[in-house]
Amino acid sequence: MSDQASSLRLQRAQADYPPSFAFIGGEGSGVSTLVGELAASLALRGGRPLLIEHQPGHQQARRLGLPATGTFASLAISLGGINELMVANRYGLNLINLAASSEERTRLSPRLWRRLAHEFASVEADSSVLLIDCPNISDDPAPACIADNLVLVLSPDADSLTQGYASLKRLAADYARRRFNILVNRAQDFEEAQAVFNRLNSVAGDYLSVALRWVGFVPADSTVRKSQTLRRPTVEAFAECEAALAYSQLADMLPRWHAPDQSAPRNSYLEHLLMTTKSLADLTGS
Repeated sequence: MSDQASSLRLQRAQADYPPSFAFIGGEGSGVSTLVGELAASLALRGGRPLLIEHQPGHQQARRLGLPATGTFASLAISLGGINELMVANRYGLNLINLAASSEERTRLSPRLWRRLAHEFASVEADSSVLLIDCPNISDDPAPACIADNLVLVLSPDADSLTQGYASLKRLAADYARRRFNILVNRAQDFEEAQAVFNRLNSVAGDYLSVALRWVGFVPADSTVRKSQTLRRPTVEAFAECEAALAYSQLADMLPRWHAPDQSAPRNSYLEHLLMTTKSLADLTGS
């Protein structure tokens, strides 16, 4: 019976994958915290988010108070399965650790690739949305290249704007990404957040062929740091604080951000990731 159910899930996944949102941003912009809070908020509302961690160090597990799992890179040694990389909390937030360098992904055998992609497709089919905590695109561009939607996270810090613009430029020039959702984090108020967006929009409009869409902001709130000390999501531990309310509002709106660069059906996320990693390695000769 379980084999039959798995087969049915895979058939559904082949026809209809949930939308994926890749979150990118400069160092210090709070990307990992933000994507984890959005995933927790969606889960608390009865959604079925799959939070995908590409960052090293089990950052998401620590922030969310979850036990560390294996990483995607470790499967090359253990020859285990996707279940070794997954953990869930008590209200349905599913976290999967896909941390691995592009070189580590390319070293996996084709047989192992196929098995892992098949297993992941079943997990993906049971999810409503994929939230991707991306690695630095200079080190590993593949996750940001293949996501349906890109969310660039900025903060009022000047370095954040510089790094954000560099990310836009590279993704547009090298990987033909044209649509970006812009979210400002840790702003003092709406006016400051809008000013940050307007500065980026002005520069990008002059030099890049991209479409930027403002999707909202999260106010600076010391409660977020307190919740991290407790290893609990802010939206769970301090649901009435300003940041938690903003996370919840953004999570409610997130499905409306779905506007992929390409309308053609795509493969399962992991299958697409593995194929893209191999293609990029072939192009660069690495």
